[in-house]
Parts: sequence; C-alpha cells; structure tokens
Amino acid sequence: MKKTLYTFLFFGLMIVSLDGRHPFRRDARTASGQIEGPVKRPGERKRYVRPTNSQKKNILIFSCAGGGGHMSVANGLCTYLKEHDITVLDTMRTVYAPVDTLGTMTFGKVDGEDLYNFFIRCGWTNLIGQYSQGGKKYLTWRHGALVKLTMDFFRDAKPDLIISVMPFVNGALLEACEKLEIPFLVLTNDLDTTNYLTGVHPPYFKKFRYTLAFDDPGLWQKISEAQIPKEQVIITGFPLRPEFYTPKNIPALKDKFEIPSKKPVVMVFMGGAGSQSSYRYVRQLARLGMPMHIIVCLGRNERLKRNINKIFLPEGITISVFGYTNQIADLMAISDVLITKPGPNSVCEALMLRVPMILDKTQGTIFWEQLNIDFMVKHGFAEPLDDYDCLKDILPKYFRDSVYTDAIKKRMAAFSCERYDQTIVRVVKNMLL
Repeated sequence: MKKTLYTFLFFGLMIVSLDGRHPFRRDARTASGQIEGPVKRPGERKRYVRPTNSQKKNILIFSCAGGGGHMSVANGLCTYLKEHDITVLDTMRTVYAPVDTLGTMTFGKVDGEDLYNFFIRCGWTNLIGQYSQGGKKYLTWRHGALVKLTMDFFRDAKPDLIISVMPFVNGALLEACEKLEIPFLVLTNDLDTTNYLTGVHPPYFKKFRYTLAFDDPGLWQKISEAQIPKEQVIITGFPLRPEFYTPKNIPALKDKFEIPSKKPVVMVFMGGAGSQSSYRYVRQLARLGMPMHIIVCLGRNERLKRNINKIFLPEGITISVFGYTNQIADLMAISDVLITKPGPNSVCEALMLRVPMILDKTQGTIFWEQLNIDFMVKHGFAEPLDDYDCLKDILPKYFRDSVYTDAIKKRMAAFSCERYDQTIVRVVKNMLL
C-alpha cells in the first residue's frame, strides 16, 4: 500500500511540474544583491567566489525552502547583520544538489523540498514525519559526500563565518568547518532541536556554537545526549524578524486593512507553505454563526483562495483573505486569537505579540513540533485543538471573557526571554573576532 502511494505521489508531482514552474523555489539573495540560487540541472552548481575588493566579513547562511520558517529566519539575519556580506543559500538546491536523488530522477523538475512542501499543503502529518526520518537517514549515509561538497564550496567562497539555520546537515558542516578552521554557528529555529544535531558529536570544535531559543529544562533535555559543552550553547531568544519587535498602532492597522473595529478578530494561519486546514477552519468558523472577522493567511498555497471565497458567511461574519504576505506581524497584532499549526515560528511570533493561541492538532502533530505544543500549553499561552467540532466550545472564551484573555496576555508579557535582535548581533561579533 505504501509503495503504491509513493509511486502515485511521485508521478503526480512529475506531471504537475511539467510546466517548469516552481512555486516554492526562490533564489537565495545576499544583502548586497548577489544570488546563489537553484541549479539548472541536477549535479550542476554555480561557483560562488568571494569578491576580492570587499572589506566586509563574508558570512554564508545555510538555509532551505522546506516549509517557510528557515528562509524567514535567514532573511531576518540579513537585516540584523547588514554591515557584513551575507549570502543566503537554498542549500539543497545549490551546495548539496548533487545528492538530491529525486531532483536527479526528475531532471530537476521536482526535488526533495518540493515533495516536502507538497505533503505540508495536503496536511499529511504522519507522512511528513516518515519522509523527514527517511531524509535524515539518507543524509547520514551520504555524510562523506556532504563533507566533500561543503569543502569544495568553501574553497571558492572563502567564508569568515558559517551560519546554519537548517537541520540534518550540521554534522557535515561542522566537520568541514573544523578542517578549514572556519567558525560555525548553528542557529536553531525549532524548540525541539534534535534534528539539528544529526551527525554532531563530541569532541567539539572550539569555534563551534549552538543556540537555544529559551533557557528551559525541556529544551536542554532534547540536546543532552549530544553532550555539547555548556559554554558553547548560547540562549538567543527565538529568531524573529525585525517587524515583530516594532510597536504596533492597532486602530491604525485595522483601518489600513479595513478590519471592523467592534468585532472580535480570529486569524487562521497554517504556516508559510499553507495547508488545506485553512479552508476547513474557515468553514467551521462560518458554521458557528458568531459575529467575528476572520483573517486567513494562505501562505504560498493561494489555490485555496477560490474555494474559501465560495464559503457562505452568515450575517455578522466577515473575512479578509491574504496569500503570501510580508505583513504577518501586523495582521497577527490586530487579532484577538490565533488559530495556527504548532510551527515554531508561528507560536513564537504570537508569543512576542501577546496573541492567545489555539494550536491545530486535527491532522496529528509532526514529532518535532510536539514540544512547541507542550511548551506553550505549560506556560498558559495556548491550548490544543484535536477536533474541528470542539471549536464551538473553545472559541467563545476568547470573545466573551476578557478576564480569561487578559490573564493569557499578562502571562505572555511576564515571560522572560532574550531579545534575539540584540543577542544575535553580539554572538556574531564575538565569533568573528
């Protein structure tokens, strides 16, 4: 049965991609405008050579387009570290393109990240977990090839610092950095960071640093087996983009987006890749018949917009539908409650903006996102939702009980954590000394 399913998905994706469009692919751009983007054919790789006339420090950021969080963090880094030459690499489509078996088999039409994003859009949580575990085993098996590809790339690029914001390849990056004496920072953008430790083991390179978002026992427990010396682990705060630290004028933003000022606002956001769950939630909210305004953000899955616009909305319910947008921080700030999948970016963004959360578990939970749920529930910032029908019992609390929502917001305001926009600049400066 599984073999039949995988075969169907494989050939289906080949057919979908015959027009040559890649809705999830983006060239990787540097702060100064350089591009290190996807290769044209499997196995080909553009040479990146460090500019000889640049007096700035050369920093390479290893990222990926699986989901939306990794590139979001990488783009934020470009802003915080703009005094340096920054190159953001879509790693699996550049440096490690030769080991992408799916890309080779489909002549570059579909690659491993395309398939991962396809599973996210469909909401196939269990399959995402299995696929990721398979990818982890495959990349572990190809460790030697990854190290060689990395060192070849570094000899051309001559970086002063490597920052990785992606999982599964850090063992190879660490080995290559140690051999070439290049400082290496793993910047984790999950609360459960075990995927970032693939192939990472003692003894540790002295110029290696590893980050955690919060100084929390649950986060420390996840990395205990790796035995990273405590002095090489840095608590940075969660890697948010600059707009999440900017004060918001709520009335002005509601006017800007034409949001009714006297209705409770519910935001539905299922991550940057988007998910069919967005449609199901809007349909369920419409059935409640409670006066509200719904903000739904579809990420890159804009095909859902047509179906959502067909949903009948009873009197008193209004809606604003957004595709992929860079205004998530503003939209989230004007919301009274956020319904979201428990991705690390979404939940930590809501924490920073003090927006109570309902965390989607209707399609199950990807294993590395379970800690996000546990963490937010433990601290009283969110509650999980296992069934769409339960929304009718949960949502009214956020509309009618101001004491309940005020208590959540007070807990969020009192939560002590580092300011990432300040710590990351300090960490990078120390590593470049």
